[in-house]
Amino acid sequence: MLRKLNRMFQDYMRPKRLAMGKWIWDRKDKVNIDTNLLDKKELIESENIKSILFLRYDGKIGDMVINTLMFREIKKQYPHIKIGVVARGIAGEIIENNPYIDVIYNYEKSDSKAKRLAGEIEGENYDLLIDFTDMLRVNQMKFINLCKAKINMGINKKDWNLFDINLEYYETEKHIKNRYGRVLEILGIKDIDLSYDLHLTESQKDKGKRFRETIKEERVVVINPYGASKHRTFNEHKIKELIELFSRREDTAVTLVYPPDKREDVEKISKMFSERVYFNGELKSITDTITTLEYADLIVTPDTSIVHIGVALDKEMIAVYRTDEGTGENNSLVWGPGSEKVIQIFAKSNEGAGEESDINEFDINEILRVSKEY
Repeated sequence: MLRKLNRMFQDYMRPKRLAMGKWIWDRKDKVNIDTNLLDKKELIESENIKSILFLRYDGKIGDMVINTLMFREIKKQYPHIKIGVVARGIAGEIIENNPYIDVIYNYEKSDSKAKRLAGEIEGENYDLLIDFTDMLRVNQMKFINLCKAKINMGINKKDWNLFDINLEYYETEKHIKNRYGRVLEILGIKDIDLSYDLHLTESQKDKGKRFRETIKEERVVVINPYGASKHRTFNEHKIKELIELFSRREDTAVTLVYPPDKREDVEKISKMFSERVYFNGELKSITDTITTLEYADLIVTPDTSIVHIGVALDKEMIAVYRTDEGTGENNSLVWGPGSEKVIQIFAKSNEGAGEESDINEFDINEILRVSKEY
């Protein structure tokens, strides 16, 4: 009861906090920019942009994977431009070896640490700051304000003073990578390639290779059971069903990837099977997971971050999504795989009022229908 009351109070206060934050931080010394630049598509040239700061302080792994296309495409045409990225948590590991990024800044939610980082960035005098956040929180408004970039660019921020350039983008019938492509067009990037890329060190690659060498079967299916919430995570029963389905072929092995806090759960489930199921006890980071996925013949996942990683690795996948039916959204398209190598399977919608649909509500036989190999 107390938890419900607290949630109601937070929901009530949220718009008031955001309005107050906007009143305090939504301000900036305006730069005189030609409003036709969005159509001319020549921002880098016209404003003599020498440095660009990308804000990815949301910590979302999948978003960072998609963002890699921007770093590469800018550097291909303008190798002299300095690219800095503000990253948070595990998402920063996605780009730690990226050759197209000059500086990675570690963002922490602590107000004092965020303020200190903004001060450091202010000293770098960035020409252009690009923020992709749909709904800014107060601490994010403050951070952008304190970074003091010459030009701030935002998405769907028409009534904001904080942004010198606003891109109106409401394409709900196109994949999210097209939004990133539109930003690149405005910058003046030509012949845009919308593919993602990931970069691993040789030692990281060797880690995955060594695990693959312990598997005698010809093919490997990698199952990622975990998503951002319990409603987007395979339960133990569904995990067992999937393992039983894929391990019944004598030439196919199965292994699971997992975050470090799920190690014991995965080990327990793996040991329930006597053959063709391999437990990898060395997964300690997202890069360890990527190296395992790199040697997969098929990936099965309910999580879009793993979907985007798999697409970057050009892998065949079965991606389980919750249906868009009744949500009024087009999530399975906008945040879908965007790859012909990926088959989407949909969980049934939850008819209970106010309840999230459960990703486990899909028929395992649907995999047999869409994939004749199994």
